[in-house]
Amino acid sequence: MRLGTAIRKYVAAKRSSGMAFENGKYILRVFTRMAGCRTSISKLPSDVVRTFLSSHGPGTRYWNEKYHILNGFWTFAIQRGYTDWSPLPARALKELRLFSPHIYTHDELKRLLDGIHTCQEKWCRLEPISFRTSILLLYGAGLRIGEAIRFTCSDVDLSDSTLTIRCTKFYKTRRVAISSQLCDVLRQYDDNRRARGHLRYEGSPFLTYNNGEAVRRGVLEDAFRRLRHHVGIGPTKGRRQPRIHDLRHTFAVHRVIAWYRSGLDVQRLLPGLSTHLGHVDLASTQVYLTMTPELLVEASLRFERYAGEVVHERT
Repeated sequence: MRLGTAIRKYVAAKRSSGMAFENGKYILRVFTRMAGCRTSISKLPSDVVRTFLSSHGPGTRYWNEKYHILNGFWTFAIQRGYTDWSPLPARALKELRLFSPHIYTHDELKRLLDGIHTCQEKWCRLEPISFRTSILLLYGAGLRIGEAIRFTCSDVDLSDSTLTIRCTKFYKTRRVAISSQLCDVLRQYDDNRRARGHLRYEGSPFLTYNNGEAVRRGVLEDAFRRLRHHVGIGPTKGRRQPRIHDLRHTFAVHRVIAWYRSGLDVQRLLPGLSTHLGHVDLASTQVYLTMTPELLVEASLRFERYAGEVVHERT
């Protein structure tokens, strides 16, 4: 079977399972362009694969990302009988350092919000009220950036304090409840956009520039990077950190800390958090629960209380 045909079948299979697989599709498309779409999958030389893996330099994180995408494809091809061998190296490179998201402290969040107006005086494409609402929405609801900027007016139900999130990473739609504080922020923003004469039809974008156009991801990420530098946060752990996406991680960690402090059953509540975040399983949610010192303290206190109760029952 030709490489291009096999890869199309693999991408279709991944998408039929509910995965968006956009990044995997892109990597496989680049690989097909390099190896030749008409090349027989059973005759592809190993050196072609190794050249592709090292095209961004050996030992990089991107090397392993490409390796795992190709490994998934060849596992699929062998299972389907398209070929009987894989030209990939036996294993991926050993990760030198696991990626660790930045969990913003409450003080850092306050500094970010307080710095918006002075930062935006230097760069005004994204208005302060739109920028502030975007940050509070990402943190307050734990959203992915793409989910937030795709909101239409019909997706934001302020009367019911709920958000309908469509076109998610796994092609699923979910409806999540938001706090009264976040609802008030969105209501204030909605009143402001109405006052500026922006349309509020069902399909109208909710987060907009001053001219009514939908906010773009790149603009929001660039504005956040400028804001972060403006208030003196980072970079830490890497050139691109802290990221605006880390607000989603921060939401998850702060939620679990709040549950610990309230004495709630965290294990029972975690599936609900997973559903809220739009994850397909609990393992995906665990990636978000970075063990910050604050979270470790709360978990330790919970264990001490539990241990004390056990000892008390036995005496």
